[in-house]
Amino acid sequence: MIDPKGMIRTILYYPLFMGRNFDEIKRIILALQKADQDSVATTADWRPGDDVIVPPAGSCGTAKERMESPGEDVYCLDWFMCFKREK
Repeated sequence: MIDPKGMIRTILYYPLFMGRNFDEIKRIILALQKADQDSVATTADWRPGDDVIVPPAGSCGTAKERMESPGEDVYCLDWFMCFKREK
């Protein structure tokens, strides 16, 4: 998949004799759009409405602050792994 800026974002290889999974292709497009729109990452098998991954903290201070008060819709499993609940 090539984005509007001409950057290759995803390469899928299917042998000629194998069928394509169009549900997965659509999921990839939606996940790329979500990541670009909200500056987040998506998990494996992510679907619209599922929680997303918050980018890692840029410093120890930010990580500590995030763990102590993550925010209304954010929950952290550890200092480096925080998720945002989607509504």
